[in-house]
Amino acid sequence: MGKQRDTLEIRMLGELSVSYGKADISEAVNRSKRFRTMLAYMLTNRERSISLAELTEVMWQEDETDNPSNTLKTILHRLRSALSQLGLRNAAGCISYKRGVYQWTPTVRVTIDTEDFDRFCAAAEAAGEGAERARLYADAVKLYRGHFLPKNSHDAWVVPLDAYYHSMFIKAVTGCAEYLISSGSASEAAAICRDSIQIDQYEEKLHALLIRALIASGNQQQALEHYDYVTKMFFNKFGVNPSNELTELYSEVMKSSKTTEASLGAIIEELREDKADTGCFYCEFEPFRTIYRLEARAAARSGQVVYICLLTVSPMKGKKLRHDVLLRAMDKVRETVLKTLRHGDLFTRYSANQFLIMLPATSYEAGRMVMRRVTTTFRRAYPRGSVALSHTLQPIVPAALDRRAEEIRVEEASVD
Repeated sequence: MGKQRDTLEIRMLGELSVSYGKADISEAVNRSKRFRTMLAYMLTNRERSISLAELTEVMWQEDETDNPSNTLKTILHRLRSALSQLGLRNAAGCISYKRGVYQWTPTVRVTIDTEDFDRFCAAAEAAGEGAERARLYADAVKLYRGHFLPKNSHDAWVVPLDAYYHSMFIKAVTGCAEYLISSGSASEAAAICRDSIQIDQYEEKLHALLIRALIASGNQQQALEHYDYVTKMFFNKFGVNPSNELTELYSEVMKSSKTTEASLGAIIEELREDKADTGCFYCEFEPFRTIYRLEARAAARSGQVVYICLLTVSPMKGKKLRHDVLLRAMDKVRETVLKTLRHGDLFTRYSANQFLIMLPATSYEAGRMVMRRVTTTFRRAYPRGSVALSHTLQPIVPAALDRRAEEIRVEEASVD
């Protein structure tokens, strides 16, 4: 959208910004919440009149003020003074107040990024499928610098608008990236996804789009690396496993990474571990699940029992466990398991506070001894710990066999 002379430029996506030509009062506006709220609300609703009661509710929500009318007049006076510093024409009259009603003066011209964003998105929808739609969505994405009025994120009037603009941002990125991928410009799609992730790093859809774009552009290794990064980040932040969409993308990138024929000797060399390792083997949850199913089938044929153990970190004495303490404890669990278990054992991270361990070629008593060795190692290494480590041990039972195996709860051990 072209800029007009004598036009006040407002940004609300990312942070409230107020400028007029080269003059800028953003810092002064953001210094006071009341100041910021009044200006943002009046601009967002500048096409209609705002009653004293409505503005009072917006400004104070559930809080009370002794004299809202006089307080609002004081804020309005300060707001007009700040706008006057921009050199804006008619700054003193930008917000009118008459008979208990506030209104933005129509003669003060304004451009607002949220309105431009809306126009681009609406135009993209009207354009139908194709390059024009992708271009318009790309223009909308460029305007989205972050959440709507993030410093007012808990205000009741901001929440639904923030949700709306964020959903439209995800839709715009998706529409633009999918078109670019389908039209052979996957590298450009990946760049847009990376920029969008910088704005919202916890939106899983953006990470999935980036992985798809990397696969389509032939960057399978980067796709795998980003999958590993995302799964670890969501584990550490939210304690969740990757979604079905991410898991399917992982399978897709594994399939697409092998596109040329190779000799058996070359394949074996690729499969070989880089160096000899005497500790147990760690893998991500998805390959662990595949190995689990394979072991269950083998157990059905041979009758040999394979035990699986769940290690759980929890706070001592029912206290709430801080996130940073949990992260440190889980790192120590991993370190201890690597040092304590056998070369042929396998383990994975299952959730924010749990590890799964597979113990092949062992008996129940041997499995209990292994787990006791793990917990004893914790007690000795971290005797003054604030978290508890517990475990349950159970045999892998094939679907066709008896499902009545009992979980056996064993002692808890404290770790630092």
